[in-house]
Amino acid sequence: MLKIMSSRTSRLAAGLVVASAFAAVAVPVAAQAATTDADGTLTAGALSNTAPVITPFTTTLTGANQTVNTAVGAWDVDDATGSDAGYSVTVAASAPTVAGSAADAGTGGSITLTPTAAVAGPDNPAATGPVAEAAQVLTPTASTIDNAAAGTGQGDWDYAADNGTTANNLAVVIPGDASAGAYSSTLTFTTATPVA
Repeated sequence: MLKIMSSRTSRLAAGLVVASAFAAVAVPVAAQAATTDADGTLTAGALSNTAPVITPFTTTLTGANQTVNTAVGAWDVDDATGSDAGYSVTVAASAPTVAGSAADAGTGGSITLTPTAAVAGPDNPAATGPVAEAAQVLTPTASTIDNAAAGTGQGDWDYAADNGTTANNLAVVIPGDASAGAYSSTLTFTTATPVA
């Protein structure tokens, strides 16, 4: 006995055959990409520094020359110029006075700063910073204490505070003929290009 399928059933069967044929063959979908630019302008910042706090000292005059070490506080240098030109850090010290008088400061006094190495600030990825020079006797004429060669020193560089007895200290020689009173000298830290 032969069964005859209705046209509706045959259309359904044909549709299933066609659908299963498409299901077996996956058509790859091509990846689509689009691009866009992120453009901006970087404006040069400044080359700047902060001056450290110098701990006040006290000593008793002895009639002989004596050296008093005092602590140099934390300070930093920031090169935000984006120039890679390098820079120098210099320090000058005004002539010392005692009670406002240069004559009362005595003869042969001096101030010596021992620079230390800088450490990159927390967000500074730069590998090479300014290089500390040897100990410098400070005078009214600026002395170089750090140099960043061209291609180095960009970003934030920190100098740690000391305790007054180790490197980075300020050694003040008080002459034996100094008068009693308030000792004073002003230190000026300057950061500038070119490299000294």
